[in-house]
Amino acid sequence: MVLHLCLRSWLKRYGEPFTMRGASWQGLFVPPPSGLLRWLYNSTELELLPHPLWFVLFLPNLYPLPDEVLEWRGEPYRVLRVLEFRHPGSDPLYRLMLIAPA
Repeated sequence: MVLHLCLRSWLKRYGEPFTMRGASWQGLFVPPPSGLLRWLYNSTELELLPHPLWFVLFLPNLYPLPDEVLEWRGEPYRVLRVLEFRHPGSDPLYRLMLIAPA
């Protein structure tokens, strides 16, 4: 699928390494858009979220669980939520995880 090939290329070119479960992975780290956060959490939950928050886009060969810890740029981060994106009737194309400092 073309989108999957593009994602692999973007991750190879622009991705940053992070470590989880003793293995190294590539991800695109971006601040989460406020609209997506409002879609995922109600206003009370948003106020309780730790900061800074990051979204990490990565290939679907890793499935992190909430509260797992990863290391990025030498600092520990905790997984708050994992989202999966797929084309209808297919395997996942990519995953996103919302992370915050551990």
